[in-house]
Amino acid sequence: MDTAECLFNHVFRYYGLPEDLVSVCGSQFTSRVWRAFFKHLGVTVCLSSGYHPQTNGQSERKIQEIDRFLRTFCHSHQDSWSQFLGWAEYAQNSLRQPTTGLTPFQCVLGCQPPLFPWDGDPSDVPAVDYWFWESERVWDSAHLQLQ
Repeated sequence: MDTAECLFNHVFRYYGLPEDLVSVCGSQFTSRVWRAFFKHLGVTVCLSSGYHPQTNGQSERKIQEIDRFLRTFCHSHQDSWSQFLGWAEYAQNSLRQPTTGLTPFQCVLGCQPPLFPWDGDPSDVPAVDYWFWESERVWDSAHLQLQ
């Protein structure tokens, strides 16, 4: 039930319950608990095959795109990439998708948050300035690589 708890706490409470779900065929996704959980939620579960990744082609393409981006991003930020992974995700969620013409933020939130609102003016606190300079460096790098 740990997986069910995680799904509720990190997915369902923000986005609601899905009507259907495409899942890999791992044992954790074919167990009796998993089937009962989704049956009671009224969610249809479709299992994709490892030998036919086209079953879930849209997700497979997105995973490949993110994989390429992370390889490039982590290569140039080997000592600090995990610290700024949030900015990389923010950049990914700000990228307009050719299939919808919208960014993921627009699809989920209905609007596009500011891309990187800092104007470069220094503050009176060096630690704040450093955080913004590093974040801007990572944001620029991530956004450039995604485009």
